[in-house]
Amino acid sequence: MKNYQKNLFELLLKESGGKKNLVDIMIDKLALSNDTAYRRISGRSHITLNEGISLASHFGVSLDLIHNAAPNNAVLNKIHDIYNIDDLEMYFDSSIRNLQKVKNNPDVEFIYAAKDIPLFYFMRFENLRKFKIYAWLKLMDAVFFSQRISFEDFEIPEKISQKAILLSEVYNDVSSTEIWSNVTIYTLLEQIIYFHQLELINTENALKICEEITEMLTQIEEEVISEKKESLKLYQNDLLIMNNSVFIRFSDQKMLFLPYNILSYYYTLDERVCGNYEKSLELILKNSELLSSNNKARYIFFNKMYKKVEGIKKMLQTYHQS
Repeated sequence: MKNYQKNLFELLLKESGGKKNLVDIMIDKLALSNDTAYRRISGRSHITLNEGISLASHFGVSLDLIHNAAPNNAVLNKIHDIYNIDDLEMYFDSSIRNLQKVKNNPDVEFIYAAKDIPLFYFMRFENLRKFKIYAWLKLMDAVFFSQRISFEDFEIPEKISQKAILLSEVYNDVSSTEIWSNVTIYTLLEQIIYFHQLELINTENALKICEEITEMLTQIEEEVISEKKESLKLYQNDLLIMNNSVFIRFSDQKMLFLPYNILSYYYTLDERVCGNYEKSLELILKNSELLSSNNKARYIFFNKMYKKVEGIKKMLQTYHQS
């Protein structure tokens, strides 16, 4: 029979930094005696299910790491759902913590398959940041959705705005690979049109947001050219539409984040799932254009997006004049 207790404690010892630290935590969290804690670790006494779950939760260890599941099964963990502004604040806090862990590890690869422009870029710009948070809440918060609050009347709590900015700053320090396509910008532009047609945002502010989108794209293009953002690799792939999945490779571990609802994600550390995804990702990258090394492809790619933004601006101005 598989010794799951042994596997669990091997992981916990690694996460805790040693036996003494782990024993101290077990005494504190599980109300065990010093001797009992050592007996659990050595396997001389059995750990209970509640104890195992409590310790795994404390260290953020996924239980799918301690067993070999059936070939067609894998354990998925869920990041908390987002239904309101408080949940969004928790999401920012969690994302900041996780990215700070990633940026401090030089052996980490962060790969973002972008169906939509990564949210980190929006947070640098006042109107764009406000608009994206407004749009998210309209899509995720049933109460906010039912209220006819315009973009102009909407106010972001200052603490959330500051956390959004910090999230962008932390991501800027992370080495990352991003895969975009010609449709990556579509959702953002369609949201502007949608809320403008509903008269929930006026033409003046919609045009300001478009100006900031152009500024955002210019910054990203400059970062790709000059590598101001540490090790940013931007790929273009128009053969497949990405799904906003995030794949993280550590020196000894892999993690896959799969979206299921706007900003909500499942994640897994399952070796087979991550390994299969990694193989698919490598094929996608082989069939993608690295824009930092191809001036012509980069110019054409960004120029198409600039033209799309200009097209939306003309549409808004025409609507305003009619």
